[in-house]
Amino acid sequence: MPVSKDANQALVFDLSYDNILDTYLPNAFIVEQSDSTLYYITKIANSKTIEEFQIELDSNEQQLLTICEKLNTKSILTKYKIKNKVAKSLELLLSDSKIKKVVTHFIDFSLESFFKIISKTSIPLSVDLNKKDVFHKQQVSFSNIELEPRLHFSKTAENIIYRLSLFNEEKELFPFEHNFKILLDKPSWIYFDATIYSINHINANKTKPFLSKKEVIIPNKNSIEYFNKFIKNVVRKVPIEAEGFSVVTDSNCKGCLIKPTLSILKEVYLLEVHFIYEAYTFSITDIKTKHISLNHNDLDEFTVLQTIRDSKVEKNIIKTLESIGFEFLNNKLATFNSNLSEIDEYFNITELINLQEKIKELSITIDLQLNDKTINTLNSTISSNFIEKKDWFDVEMIIEIGTFKFPFSTIIPHLKSGNRVYELPDGSLFLIPIEWFSRYKSLAAFGKTQNNTIQIQKNQFTLLEETGIATENSSFNKEIIPYKTTGNIKATLRNYQEEGVNWLVKNYQLGLGSCLADDMGLGKTIQSLAYLDFVYTHFENNFIITEESTDSLDLFSSNQPTTTKRLKALVVAPSSLTYNWFNETKRFAPHFTRLNYTGIDRKIKRKKLEKVDLVFTSYSSLLKDINLLKILHFNFLIIDESQQIKNRNSKIYKAINTINAEHKVSLSGTPIENSLSDLWSQMQFINPNLLSTYSFFESHFKKPIEKLFDTQKVKELKSLINPYLLRRTKSEVAKDLPEISEQIFYSEMAEEQAKLYENEKSIIRNYLIDKQINRIEQNSKISILNALSKLRQLANHPVMIGEEIPSGKFTDVSAYVETLLQAKQKILVFSSYTSHLKIYTDWCDANNTPYSLLTGNTNVKDRESQVNNFQKDDSKLLFFISLKAGGVGLNLTKASYVILLDPWWNPFAELQAIGRAHRIGQENQVNVIRFIAKDTIEEKINQLQQTKKDISDSIIENSIPEEVLNRIDYILE
Repeated sequence: MPVSKDANQALVFDLSYDNILDTYLPNAFIVEQSDSTLYYITKIANSKTIEEFQIELDSNEQQLLTICEKLNTKSILTKYKIKNKVAKSLELLLSDSKIKKVVTHFIDFSLESFFKIISKTSIPLSVDLNKKDVFHKQQVSFSNIELEPRLHFSKTAENIIYRLSLFNEEKELFPFEHNFKILLDKPSWIYFDATIYSINHINANKTKPFLSKKEVIIPNKNSIEYFNKFIKNVVRKVPIEAEGFSVVTDSNCKGCLIKPTLSILKEVYLLEVHFIYEAYTFSITDIKTKHISLNHNDLDEFTVLQTIRDSKVEKNIIKTLESIGFEFLNNKLATFNSNLSEIDEYFNITELINLQEKIKELSITIDLQLNDKTINTLNSTISSNFIEKKDWFDVEMIIEIGTFKFPFSTIIPHLKSGNRVYELPDGSLFLIPIEWFSRYKSLAAFGKTQNNTIQIQKNQFTLLEETGIATENSSFNKEIIPYKTTGNIKATLRNYQEEGVNWLVKNYQLGLGSCLADDMGLGKTIQSLAYLDFVYTHFENNFIITEESTDSLDLFSSNQPTTTKRLKALVVAPSSLTYNWFNETKRFAPHFTRLNYTGIDRKIKRKKLEKVDLVFTSYSSLLKDINLLKILHFNFLIIDESQQIKNRNSKIYKAINTINAEHKVSLSGTPIENSLSDLWSQMQFINPNLLSTYSFFESHFKKPIEKLFDTQKVKELKSLINPYLLRRTKSEVAKDLPEISEQIFYSEMAEEQAKLYENEKSIIRNYLIDKQINRIEQNSKISILNALSKLRQLANHPVMIGEEIPSGKFTDVSAYVETLLQAKQKILVFSSYTSHLKIYTDWCDANNTPYSLLTGNTNVKDRESQVNNFQKDDSKLLFFISLKAGGVGLNLTKASYVILLDPWWNPFAELQAIGRAHRIGQENQVNVIRFIAKDTIEEKINQLQQTKKDISDSIIENSIPEEVLNRIDYILE
């Protein structure tokens, strides 16, 4: 067909029937256009041809074109695959019923969008386009009038005649009289007489029976079935005319019914209100305003029952419910608390049960069922009794609900899983009160069920107190002999120290272990000696042992076996502290015989192990001689700086737990150094299984507290350990101890140092990206830690990594120290690197400045002389100490200043270092200065330290952790 010289191109659309997909699909074409008249198709329109013909599209045209491209055969075959393979044809693709359903839904959704867009524009459209004819003769239009359906029924002796017509304003149309095509089923779009209409209220497919005839004749015997399957859904919103049978209308609301319904989205039961009418009950969530049903009696009479809702009465019912606490949500379902995230799954059902009497007074019906089973609404009670055994309690608890009685132990699985629904013998459901989960969940978690009783260890007695079970008759309520000085200890204890000894004495009499976790410098050693002295004096029958005479026995000998009183206590401490313990005992408790079981002459000392009151040994010596020590019997086992056994997989942890001892005490100023795992290890030592197995502890406490900041778990853990862990801080009890002043000094890196640091940081960050930090292997993690250590050293001084360039921190520290030296101040200087300390000792040597030095390489003898020189020699103002070597066992009360050259990952190591100066005996204010290299890894470490301390404080003190930051990417930000 020739094209006129002034012809240009336009975009048009067509709806054509697809036999395979059984629906109309849109297509896009480019047609010739002259003087706004559309002629013949030039090409199929797509992104490529639109660009080729340089046609500019508006947003509506672009959206319509996109829909056409999505609905072509190739796109559908690519989008939907059979077993991940592209189907060769639509017939093959649609042979899978599940895929066919999905494809049909996609097409309907896309067509709905197509009609919604094009019906509001003047974009050219045709239906079943004849491509050989000009387009403008086939163009259709959209009517702005919605067709209204109307139903007519007439009954004869044999049949019911059913007719459907459509009203276009005043004109009645019958589909069979027109070229009528269904373009989209729902929403309904139909075509006839070159016009596209939408139909109100009904699905367009409902018109199919009337495309070829005016009426449908239904035999009376099939009328009910036909009505229910076909007509009923149509007549709900459509006016009807009836001849030969009556139409009965009911709008009398008789009341309402309330029943629980599960909200899948919120996983909580809400309350659904149903309004009751004579022939039908409407849910409050129903959109429909009327319901139609057909009745057929034995006389072959038909009645259409039309129930119409009374909105005024229903609103009054809602107001009544609101007045007693119901809150209606947007979807009209009710709740007693609109903040659904704060309530448990069955909260609304529980509240409904509580209000059931009040609701019945309002003549409102309640249907309390879950999964077709009735909820029992009777009150429940629990009676309890316990029998005390040697190491545990047998707890018997009985639940009573009406006539039903059953052991409490049967609901323990529910308490553990959080399932509130328990089925009673009659098949009804008992909703376990929500408060039982908080009151009894710990008992359920830690108790062991046997023969319908619950066994708990005596050291878990707080579980009984929390549940309200009376324990007046248990050994825990026996009369406890309070601590009172015996006069044997050559020291006057402070009030808080007497309280600490009394606490230790009480746990001894109850047969329980103790962890004395007082702050560093508050005198845990003297409290321990006073405790041992008191129980040794007041419970002497516990310490009689039989000892044979060392003389030879013969017929004429008068030597007989004798009984000798021995304390028999083993004290395990770091190597540097065993001498301190020995000397402190000699000074304050000289009546105790003692043995320092350390050094290379231990073999000679072995014969004295059972002949002295106190044996002092180091962790390393114990590990070496564990095969000997574990076969001995000790009345007491005390471990000092008990964080040494924090690693439950370490050899020393396993060894210390093989020692045979009646009573165990751990001493530590930092019971939680790195994580809650440290606490489990120490509690397991003093009171085995108090916190159950480690795997249980990890899932029940560690992860919820450290990862989720679960305050309820913090409370539960504190309740369990509080009887066995006593912690007092310096600020709480040592009012006469001088104040401590802490300050952070931020140092700017030197220019060359800063450039080198940034370069190294970039190398590490790129390494992390390459390795995908969350999936790296163990050896890669070690490499990262080494890299981070390199960053730390570089932030301190480039010399530490072999770079001879200036350090900003060194300049600041040396200037600060010079000022203090001029003022004759005693200074402790700590670093986690001995190589860092060497930079400053070299500086002292160059300036002829005397100093003391203590590192891991300092032997025990020199260690003592270094300490004495600093304490007694006024000319030695500086004491350089490596953090690990000087964290414990030192009493350096002469120092007024503590300088921390570099932050350590573990904040408690720093606190221990500070505690060397800030302790009993200190008369001066202690000033702590932390030097931090600005804009480096050191700032991140300082923040991480506070987070670790927050977690520890939340358990052994009173605060709650706010966040946990333990990501390397955070450090490298």
